[in-house]
Amino acid sequence: MSNIKIACIGECMIELTTGDTPNNLIKNYAGDTYNTAYYLKKLLNNQADVSYITAVGTDELSHKLIDALSAADLNTGSIRCLEDGKVGLYLVSNDDDGERSFTYWRETSAAKRMFDGDEGDALLASLSDYQMVYLSGISLAILTPVARMKLVNALKAAHVSVVFDPNYRPKLWQGAKEASSAMQDLVSATQATVMTTLDDEQLLNDLHTDRDVVAFWKQAGAQEVIVKKGAEGCLIASEEQLVPSLEGIRPLDTTGAGDSFNGGYLAGLALGKSKADSAKLAHNIAAQVIQHRGAIVPEHQLNLA
Repeated sequence: MSNIKIACIGECMIELTTGDTPNNLIKNYAGDTYNTAYYLKKLLNNQADVSYITAVGTDELSHKLIDALSAADLNTGSIRCLEDGKVGLYLVSNDDDGERSFTYWRETSAAKRMFDGDEGDALLASLSDYQMVYLSGISLAILTPVARMKLVNALKAAHVSVVFDPNYRPKLWQGAKEASSAMQDLVSATQATVMTTLDDEQLLNDLHTDRDVVAFWKQAGAQEVIVKKGAEGCLIASEEQLVPSLEGIRPLDTTGAGDSFNGGYLAGLALGKSKADSAKLAHNIAAQVIQHRGAIVPEHQLNLA
């Protein structure tokens, strides 16, 4: 397979998770599209150039974030460094079932302004250099409406394969209506593959069944819809097939589960696997992630088979 160029657009943040004791915080770098980029690169290795597109500041934490992305073998050449920018921060808390909740500090995040100005326009123009572009509802939410529209227009003009995870975070939007409208604009303009969850769709579009979710996004222009259903597995719309997830997995921390699934699925397709086999690979990666604290499992602990 020839070397494929993939871009992931979004915000990478400092992630704080609880260590062995409540007062022991562990610092990592994570963020939904970064998590996906990480697992994509680990699975594809030298068969793909995976770029992360974002903006950071010029402070020490920003430099360390770029170093961390480079250490993960991601291409950091499209990361903007803004003089007055900062890196966002979030704290993960988990209940007894591993379900997580987040506390964010991201008001001054530089990623919000990644497409501003002439440099931002150049970044948008470069999207045509890739075969695939991956982004999420968070990627859209952090942008101004003007920057969001510029991004959608650039993706449409680039004639690139777009993969989109709605990943709805109510606090980042004025309301579900605004969020759904922006997401539908993107999918309509790009005929994206949509990788979503029933939980998100209930909050975002008041949809409660797989069939309704698939019909909604197909009507919006999606060329494929994947509905992630946690322990049940995932539905691949084009094949009307539910691919079961691994059994007997007890979650420690579900942070990054859907993101890692997306990375595994897209890597499988890039490697020439069928959609069902790609989903099985994705379930395998996600199962490892939810048995680990934090979104990123160190490479030496990952089973990539």
